[in-house]
Order: sequence, then C-alpha cells, then structure tokens
Amino acid sequence: MLRRLLQSLSTLALSVILATMVWFVAVREQNPPIEDDYGQAIPLEVENLPPGTVIFGNVPDRVTLRLRAPQSSWEELSPAKFRAWIDLENLTSGLHDVPVNVDVSDRSVVIFETRPGSVNVRLEPLVENQFAIDIELVDTAPLGYIARTPLVDPITATVSGPATVLNQVAQVWGEAYLRGAKETVERSVDLAARDAEGDVLTGLTISPPKTHVVVPIDQRFGYRDVSVSVVIAGEVAPGYWISNIDVDPSTMTVVGGPATLSDLPGFVETSEVDVTNATDDIVERVPLNLPSGVSVVQPETQGTDNAGGVLVSVEVSAIEGGKTVQRPVTFQGLNESRSATASPSQVDVILSGPLPRLQSLTTRDMKVIADLFGLDPGIHKVELTVVVPEGLRVESVLPNTVEVDIRVGQPQTPTPTRVPTRTPTPTPRP
Repeated sequence: MLRRLLQSLSTLALSVILATMVWFVAVREQNPPIEDDYGQAIPLEVENLPPGTVIFGNVPDRVTLRLRAPQSSWEELSPAKFRAWIDLENLTSGLHDVPVNVDVSDRSVVIFETRPGSVNVRLEPLVENQFAIDIELVDTAPLGYIARTPLVDPITATVSGPATVLNQVAQVWGEAYLRGAKETVERSVDLAARDAEGDVLTGLTISPPKTHVVVPIDQRFGYRDVSVSVVIAGEVAPGYWISNIDVDPSTMTVVGGPATLSDLPGFVETSEVDVTNATDDIVERVPLNLPSGVSVVQPETQGTDNAGGVLVSVEVSAIEGGKTVQRPVTFQGLNESRSATASPSQVDVILSGPLPRLQSLTTRDMKVIADLFGLDPGIHKVELTVVVPEGLRVESVLPNTVEVDIRVGQPQTPTPTRVPTRTPTPTPRP
C-alpha cells in the first residue's frame, strides 16, 4: 500500500515538473529573451564625495549597458528604469579605481555588462582663496575723451577648486568693452582665472561669477562736442522745395583754447550750400566755419583731405506743400527751482502737408520741446520733439539737438539766437 502511494506521488511530481517545463518553453517561444546593447546612455551619478575634497579632472557622466531581457521588457525599457552611480565614501586624496554600480527596476532585466565597469577618480583637497578683481578695457574711448579707472563691485572674488589648480591662479579678471561710448559705461562682466602666463584655468569655481563694472568717461580738457548747423544760400527752382536737410556727422568734437570753446554757442555753422534753381537733390562735402584757434578732432580712419568737413544732403522735391518756420525751444519736465537756456534758443522746422493747413498755421499751433525730465544741473545735449497739428508732417528740425544749460535758480528771459539757416518760401502747384 505504501509502495503504491509513493509511486503515485512520484508520478504526480514528475507530471508537475513536465508541465512546468512545457509552460516555460511555451512562454519563451511567445516572449523570447533578447541579449543586446541598450541604445541609450545612462546618467552616472557621484555619491558620498568626502568632505573637503574635490574631483580633479573629468569623470564620465554616462555609461552604456548590455542587457538580457524578455522581448516585452525591451519594448518598455527607458533610462528612467536604470540608476548608475559610483560611491566615493571613505576615499582619501589620490587616484582611485571606483566600480560603477547599476540598478534596474525591472527584475526580468539582467545586466550583462557595464561600459565602463569602473572609472578612475582623482581626489584632491578642496581649497579656496580670495583674489582682487582686475578689469581690462578692451578698446579705448573716442578721440577727445578719456576713460577713467574702472570701478568694480564687488572688488574681490573667492576662487575654490583643487589645490594643484588653485595654486596656479595669478589673477581673476574680466574684460569691459567701451564701444565708442562718450558717457559713463556700466557693464556686468564675466570673471575668469588665469595663470602667470595669461592662460585661462578651468576646473575652478569663482564666486561671484560676474562683477558690476562702471567706467567713467570724461571729455578731455580743451575738447567740446557741438552740433552742426547747415547754412543754405539761394532758392530752389519754382515749383520745388527743400524737403529735408541731412548732415553727417550731425555733431562734431572740436579742440581749442578753453576760453574760445566756452564762447561757442553749442553749434558751428557750415559754409553756404548753394541751392539756386535746384531741381534735384544736392549732396556735397562742406567745410565748417570755425572760430580762430578751433579745429575738428579727426578720427584716425578719416583722411586729412576732408578735415573739418561734413557731408550735407539737401533733398529737393516737387511741392506738395511745404513750409519752414522758426520756433523757440520750450522746456518740459524742468524743476521749478531750476532755470534752463537752450543754445540755439530757436530752431527751423521744415513742415510738409496740405497747403491750406500750412497757410493757416499760427505760432500757437506747434511747439518745439526739449524734455529735461530727470536731468541734473549742468550742460546737456537734448534731442528735440516737435508737436504739430494733425495732417502736417515734420520733415526736418535744424538742428535737431540743442545744448541746454540747466542751473539752480529762477529762470531768466533768454536772448533769442537765430539759426543761420534760410529756406525759400514754397510756391504751390498751380
């Protein structure tokens, strides 16, 4: 009886084993295992960096894997299911061969190979030091101007990194570009560290990574910027009018004795530009009428043949309706406790538009405004704004920039200064 029972149990166990094997073979046929390289690199993390140390040199930031997994698992694999890391706990300064560890959340996946299987890690003591920040001006101020010593905030930076690299630092510096500025320049400048040979050092941390730089730019003694006023002579042909006058450059830097420069009214005139019977545009280089002892500062790139000259372009157009009016400069945004005078105090405004509107234009219909809001006492170059009735167009303002002298005190009645620009009275189309 016992023998029969044992035989039955053995037969049953064998049947279960055979059934399991058949099931396993069937599953493998339907979902076969695949061994292959995984196509995406896995990010490599660094854990437990010993305090007071830093990694010197480069450590791979990704690893690749060779896997074995069922086909269904391959279809669902993503880098998020893997985690690769190296553990630096308890390591001391020096060179170490550290194994790469990889975990996968899908237990049906077998990791056959990790590339690389280990990485070389060089640990060095982490040190830091403070250095004064040096700012280098890459270019120079324009002729007639001088760039003062840059002001830096903060004035020092903390550099940290491997001792072997930090010991090579000779300077923390940044570069500031002036780009032809004639006023104070403010820049946010990136900082870098370099050695005694001038080579930039890498692998260091600079805090802060930027510094705020202010470069004061002043005009040299005996120099002054003035506007250019074009003098027009003659009358264009009947049925034509001057629609625009352009001068290049519109401002010039002149040099001379301090007393002579202070007597300049803020502008200089050109020689006369003759437009008699003109029907086409006139473009010519015209010399400036400069007081004795005053000359123009010439850029190094400009030849001496045209020294002191400006390029004047006079646009002559058939009349739609044009008019040149002279208006005083009015101020906007001037503090009540201050006074201001403009040089010149009046400017010529060239208008175009329907003739009836031009003919009915009165002095109350338009204003020439210099906005002084936010300006401190002193001499400023201010661009003008012209307000005209609807339907009229401002073609040109001569000059379009005036010199405004702002002073503390009650305003005084200014003495009008007439701009020596003449334009003919337009003749309407019959």
